[in-house]
Amino acid sequence: NEELSNYSQTLEQRVAAATTELQDTLSYLTSIIDTIADGLLVTNVSGRISRFNPALSQMFDLQNIDINGQFTEEIFGSAVSDLIANTMQPPRTVCTVELSLTGDRFAKASAVAILKQAPSDGEEPIYIGSVVLIRDITAEKEIDRMKTDFISTVSHELRTPLTSVLGFAKLIHKKLEENIFPIVHTEDKKVKRAVKQVGENLNIILAEGKRLTDLINDLLDLAKMEAGKIDWKIESLTVHELLDRATAATSILFEQKGLQLIQEIEEGLPEFAGDRDRLIQVAINLISNSVKFTDIGSVTCKANRIGSEIKISIIDTGMGIAEADQPKVFEKFKQVGDTLTDKPKGTGLGLPICKQIVEHHGGRIWVESEFGKGSTFSFTLPLEVAAESEVNITKVEINTFIEQLKEQVSQTPPTVVSHKKTIMVVDDDANIRQLLRQQLETEGYAVKEAKSGREAVTEVKKAPPDLIILDVLMPDMNGFDVAAILKNDPMTASIPIAINSGMEDKERGYRIGVDRYFIKSSDSEVMLEEISLLLSQGTSKKKVLIVDENASDAKTLADALKTRGYSVTEVLTGEEFRNKVMSVKPDMIIANADVWQKSEIFQSLRFEKDLENTFFLMLGEKAADTSIQADGQTNE
Repeated sequence: NEELSNYSQTLEQRVAAATTELQDTLSYLTSIIDTIADGLLVTNVSGRISRFNPALSQMFDLQNIDINGQFTEEIFGSAVSDLIANTMQPPRTVCTVELSLTGDRFAKASAVAILKQAPSDGEEPIYIGSVVLIRDITAEKEIDRMKTDFISTVSHELRTPLTSVLGFAKLIHKKLEENIFPIVHTEDKKVKRAVKQVGENLNIILAEGKRLTDLINDLLDLAKMEAGKIDWKIESLTVHELLDRATAATSILFEQKGLQLIQEIEEGLPEFAGDRDRLIQVAINLISNSVKFTDIGSVTCKANRIGSEIKISIIDTGMGIAEADQPKVFEKFKQVGDTLTDKPKGTGLGLPICKQIVEHHGGRIWVESEFGKGSTFSFTLPLEVAAESEVNITKVEINTFIEQLKEQVSQTPPTVVSHKKTIMVVDDDANIRQLLRQQLETEGYAVKEAKSGREAVTEVKKAPPDLIILDVLMPDMNGFDVAAILKNDPMTASIPIAINSGMEDKERGYRIGVDRYFIKSSDSEVMLEEISLLLSQGTSKKKVLIVDENASDAKTLADALKTRGYSVTEVLTGEEFRNKVMSVKPDMIIANADVWQKSEIFQSLRFEKDLENTFFLMLGEKAADTSIQADGQTNE
């Protein structure tokens, strides 16, 4: 009995020591959990809360609430509960989601499954719960915003002098080609050589200026993508369309290097949803990269379906990429090779931009290569179209219709020119004003200048010009404010306004009512063509009257038109419609097909005075498939 008593006493001491050690360990772990700056949430197999720390309580303002045993959705909403649900099923990866907190704060939640080893070998581990770590990223968001604003401001400051350099270089080049070089007839070899060198040097200036412009554009693109400020236009498209557009854009590169282009596209590939222009940008970038680094052989564009994804590969027979360099190619400003001996062949931003675009679409992008034997760049695009994409597809269809509507406006018979057209240039930079003056006067326009927003408003009201070219960032009054003042004054509302700025905010400009939005350092020929088109239309084509019995459809179309600067009036049929037409005198009348067929008012309005150049657009079930001018001519 004494031996048994001693054994029992020893056992009790061991249990007490183990219990104390366990309590110390638990206390230590609890202290760690309670002092973690990030919010920690633990749930059991049924999704109920089993543990949380003070940081989580403070983050969600739950200090006086006992949430143990509650379902996560009841406390934190569907975003967190859906995140936890994703961890319950294979594959057992870390799942993340961004959350909105109170007080304009943001957080990033990362969740992973808690697994227990299966009792038998070869069986899957048993899911017993999830752990979620939630970090406040408000400061990081603010830094990202400041970075984007900084890049936007710096790019504007770079674009303004760059526009002057490129613009004046183009003017000099044009004058020399048209007026100087043709009359230089001399046998003096020095003069001939000098003339040739001047032309070549100007070409170098223009080429390098374009390269700098591309770098600025890439910087802005990447910054906006990282900040989530890109307006993605998701629509239905095909692989053939994607690769055909990309190869057409890069065909000159193949001709210059004598490379063969091969296409291997699997038959019967389905359509998929994506931003057409952005995905074409990805394909163009990958193809042009392959051509740049391939001197002999071919570049193959291959596409096939793998499960629920479409895989597109660009395969070249070029120099290849060393294994150590492959992870770097998608990093910003990273270029493979020896930077001291190899001349860079790009900005180092093309592939990071491609990565952002592909990942936004839910795809993956990667490279496979062997040094000296070529490279294969591949990316995937999911075939599943999310509900969000369906909404965006509707948006794109409206955008497409608006482009068609814009084309209809451009077909208006040109206004009879009874005087030399006057254009006012508004910019606080004297060099930009001088550049635009020379470009416009060469085209035969009279030019007036204003060096500030206030001066522009005053001068326009004194003597309205035929068109205004307007900068945005000016010291006393910015261009958006100037445009808003002029567009809200009946005496100046019809004057077309074209913004010419280094700042990219087209959406805001079109909401105010501007007619065109150009980015400084962009193609001046395009700007001159658009200005000519605007002037040929006489006044700003902005007044649209919508007739639709479906209030929802009318509002959707009206909202889309308003964001692009149109002045929109929505009315019902009947006498209200006729009276509104005669008082507003719209440039365009848009009517649903059903309304059109029911009402005879449309036919009578075609013969009304002052409506000779009004467009009557009939909307079918899908889009603006028919347009009827006031004179009765039908354009299919």
